[in-house]
Amino acid sequence: MALTLVLNDFSGPLDLLWHLIRTNEVDIYDIPIAQITSQYLDYLHQMQDLRLDVAGDYFVMAASLMALKSKLLLPQAAPEEPADTDYVDPRADLVAQLLTYQVYQEAAGDLKAYEQARARSYAKPETLPSADVQVPMSPGAVKLRDLTAAMTAVMQRQLATAQTIAHIEAEPISIAERINEVLAELARWHTCNFERLIAAHTVEGVVTTFLAILELMKNDQIECEQPEPFAPITVMMKEVA
Repeated sequence: MALTLVLNDFSGPLDLLWHLIRTNEVDIYDIPIAQITSQYLDYLHQMQDLRLDVAGDYFVMAASLMALKSKLLLPQAAPEEPADTDYVDPRADLVAQLLTYQVYQEAAGDLKAYEQARARSYAKPETLPSADVQVPMSPGAVKLRDLTAAMTAVMQRQLATAQTIAHIEAEPISIAERINEVLAELARWHTCNFERLIAAHTVEGVVTTFLAILELMKNDQIECEQPEPFAPITVMMKEVA
């Protein structure tokens, strides 16, 4: 079978062998060593005729192929003789190398496809707003720090009078229970002063109520307003659209 080989187009002896096997359309598990060896040597001769540098790996592979060819040309056992159960195909090592090479070639092809796909994409650098940019808020909107400051004021008053109040142990109230109580209070009065709403006999009660209010705000069930800076904060039920 006549082959046209592009010289210097192979990355090594396995690459050349793989090309010959695919071109001849032979079974990799049943390589015709005599045919492949002949074509491989023809390729080396072409390189030498053109005075191209041939890496030593190509000659090592050529020697291995000729050794395999010699083994396969040895006389086989007569039909009447028992078969050798320990027989190992001399081509087994070469087949294993070619199969491993095929795996790496397929992986290289996938990586090449990813590279080409990535080359067609453009990554926009991230853009972050400047630190001194101020986002305008709607009139009456309450910042989290305002709520925190109001809660801190209530807690400071609570701690200041803690020594004069008799403590009675009670079952702790959960945030879910306090949410229901806040909703019930607002359903009754519609609006309520924030400090009055979170006032409690214990610090734990203040914190629980504050967390309940934050959860209701996150769920868009209530809203807080502050007419002007440092003015009392009003909590009200959110109007249902």
